Amino acid sequence: MNLQPLFSPRSIAVIGASTRPGSVGSTLTENLLAYGYTGRVYPVNPKAETLFGLQCFASIHEIKAEVDLAIIIIPAALVLGALREAGEKNVKAVIIISAGFKETGEAGMALEREVIRIAREFDIALLGPNCLGFLRPKIGLNASFAKGMANPGSIAFFSQSGALCTALLDLTHKTLGFSSFVSVGNKAVLSEIDFLEYYASEQDTKVIAFYSEGLRDAKSIIETGRAILLRAEPKPVIALKSGTTEAGTAASSSHTGALAGSEKAYQALFRQARIVRATSLQSLSEILSVFSQNPLPEGKNIGIITNAGGLGVLATDEAVRQGLTIAPLSEETKRRLEALPPSAGHNNPVDVLGDALAPRYELALDALLHDRQVHMILVIVTPQAMTQAKETAEVIAFAKKHSGKPIVVVLAGQDALEESLAILAKNEVATLTYPEAGARALAHLAHVAQWRRVAYYTPFSFKDIDLVGAQKIVQGVRQGGRTNLYETEVWQILTCYGFRFLKSASVSSAKEAQDKASLFDGPIAMKIVSPDITHKSDAGGVALGVNPKDAGKEYEALLQRVSEHAKDARLEGALIVEMAQKGGREIILGLKHEVGLGKLIMVGLGGIFVETFKDVAFRFAPLSTEDAREMIGELQALPLLQGTRGQSGVDTEALVAFIGRISRLATDFPEIEELDINPLLAFQNGQDFRVLDARIRLSDQTGTKKKVTKVLVTAK
Repeated sequence: MNLQPLFSPRSIAVIGASTRPGSVGSTLTENLLAYGYTGRVYPVNPKAETLFGLQCFASIHEIKAEVDLAIIIIPAALVLGALREAGEKNVKAVIIISAGFKETGEAGMALEREVIRIAREFDIALLGPNCLGFLRPKIGLNASFAKGMANPGSIAFFSQSGALCTALLDLTHKTLGFSSFVSVGNKAVLSEIDFLEYYASEQDTKVIAFYSEGLRDAKSIIETGRAILLRAEPKPVIALKSGTTEAGTAASSSHTGALAGSEKAYQALFRQARIVRATSLQSLSEILSVFSQNPLPEGKNIGIITNAGGLGVLATDEAVRQGLTIAPLSEETKRRLEALPPSAGHNNPVDVLGDALAPRYELALDALLHDRQVHMILVIVTPQAMTQAKETAEVIAFAKKHSGKPIVVVLAGQDALEESLAILAKNEVATLTYPEAGARALAHLAHVAQWRRVAYYTPFSFKDIDLVGAQKIVQGVRQGGRTNLYETEVWQILTCYGFRFLKSASVSSAKEAQDKASLFDGPIAMKIVSPDITHKSDAGGVALGVNPKDAGKEYEALLQRVSEHAKDARLEGALIVEMAQKGGREIILGLKHEVGLGKLIMVGLGGIFVETFKDVAFRFAPLSTEDAREMIGELQALPLLQGTRGQSGVDTEALVAFIGRISRLATDFPEIEELDINPLLAFQNGQDFRVLDARIRLSDQTGTKKKVTKVLVTAK
């Protein structure tokens, strides 16, 4: 959608411009005139003749000239008429400041649906409703009722919360500059994707940031985020996301559903989209300061200069925790640092001592900047009696201007370093207050650089998938009006997608158990079949290492144990399964539908410990091979999978492929609501991988929730 009429309008009509001082309609109109905007402004107010020296119009139709942007500030009940009039006037961009839409309940939601319908009918780029408006400092345009104007700069920021906009503006007015500052409100028409795409190509923007309370369409966000990073001039994207509690996951029936949750889903989304995650308003402002005033580093080696040893240690600890490397200094750098006092720290971090004057900082900075093994520098200044605040700031500003490396300054003080802050801000040097924050922000910068260096995404390609066969099974389930698949159906679908199973047989009596067990070579496992029991081992429904000669007696014992643990459970027999070979690692694979976002894929340590250790990783389908490898790399159990202390590992590339097969299943069948494979037994040889247990649940076609039953899956 074309956002030029919205953000670069030649003329603006204010529908609801008010003569009442202090009202939104009055404040916004005054803001349009206060900061140098050179376009035409047309107040629309049928009860007034003039406002701020401008002629008022009874309606937008009375304005003879073309109008690029209309700003609507009237009661919600009157908005539809005003929006339609704007469409008939061929206005291509509209801001609805008014509240009273979906945020108020069903009636407001119905009103907002009409807003969307009219906007689409007339192809209007619509911002809001229920928003603050926006600011474009470079052209002096304050199309909002915010107090004051943002400083011009390179950050494009948009927010679902108008109040957060005003707070961030006030908190950062001395340190940050913005190309755009936008309150998006209810996102009826324009959403995060529209703004990301616009700012990706907007010339004045170098960093994109946003605050959101809820996102939709993970696939589009991932594709857009990665595309922005791959541009010739990449623009880092930073997100602050609230509302990430685990509420609502209790209703999930699968391990995947229970372990996913909103926070896990958004962590996966931002990692996959290559979007930096801010965890608080403070961290957002810190990251924006560092990203907007520094290039991306060539690597992850950090150099630290400090006049306080303790703060240098704090910075070092946090840098290592965040994945940075304390840069090993070259011999030439060490030689140059010998000019520091003997009691100074001549290694990294470089401690210039508490009595350091500006020349000592200059020496250390110059040495580290010329060291090719140092990719970024954190400079810490504490206010000692001898500290030259002004001169030290000027030294740092000069070094920053003549260096291509990121430099972040920690001014660990307030009043005594106020002059330093002013000098550094004027020279576009990022300044923070705490050493840990500086290390974290530089780590984020290094992560973005690393994402860009390895930004290739190889799709999975499978030639052995029987899509038609799987479709027939799902269609049969749908025709039967069911959401839960029987074990044979799950087995057939997973077999169509290349999964392998152990030999098994269903039995419903002791005699049948004895007869069929004789067909197996070696010890067997016996598992209860019941639609009412999810965790069979907890109910005594699993027997391992059974001698086939004892299968009949074990069948009766199995039913007896389960009857005592789960008196009301329906028992439909048992499953005889060949015992898996020893030495395998239990893996869980799964997928879950995340409402509004898409299909979330999971891999982790499986078996009975999955919900105890919760060692799992998530990504959204469709996955690339790199996504799957990243998932495995995030697991704490990775050393076990790779082999440790003389124990063999597993074929991780085979595991990557099985993750890809789950992703393909998720994209081929959007109706799959939940899927669990737990465990997938993994070995050194990928051909030996076997599914021991699995379940699939489809979405309810009626949109209502149904009881979910876990089913055991084995091959016939």
